[in-house]
Amino acid sequence: MFNPEADGARKFATYADYLNNAIENVLITSGAHILIIDNITCLRSSTEAAASAVALMSKLQAIKNQYGLSVLVLAHTPKRNPARPIGRNDLQGSKMLINFTDSAFAIGESQTDKSLRYLKQIKQRSGTLVHGADSVCLCRMIKPYNFLHFDICGREPEARHLLHYTDQQRKATEDRMIQLHEQGKSLRAIAAETNSSLGTVARLVRRLEKV
Repeated sequence: MFNPEADGARKFATYADYLNNAIENVLITSGAHILIIDNITCLRSSTEAAASAVALMSKLQAIKNQYGLSVLVLAHTPKRNPARPIGRNDLQGSKMLINFTDSAFAIGESQTDKSLRYLKQIKQRSGTLVHGADSVCLCRMIKPYNFLHFDICGREPEARHLLHYTDQQRKATEDRMIQLHEQGKSLRAIAAETNSSLGTVARLVRRLEKV
């Protein structure tokens, strides 16, 4: 665990330089060949700054090549519309992050059964696309003997596990968004209360302001 308040961090020009040095020290002393970062948000000072993301991912690429590592980097997705397929733009923070990955996959939550998750390939640089939108890897969350893990149970199209709105449901959601907007609620508050993406709410508000 890295401590941002540690005295050692003050010896470096930036916190990023301190992290890079600390990671290399751990790799050298442990002799590890696998590096897992859980999650990348805690390793950068600004989750939205493209420059910060580029510098961090570039350094991880260099460390990977120098020490012959396998690197797994975890990242979150922001609040998103459960009716929309998962894509590259759903990565939290700078979209530049995914440009520096060799491959990327996402874990989605099934809207048909809350115990189901699915794995979807988002990017593959040199491998084969196996689990795309037409054939995601379906898993069930199980916990035998106090060990929570995924039990793979087949392949299915991602579309089967997305939220399907009827016209009536969509109209009711939009009416609620309008009501909350008129009450002075923020875009993020409206998105959270209506289980919608921030972009969906923003587009509706822009449309209202043009009327």
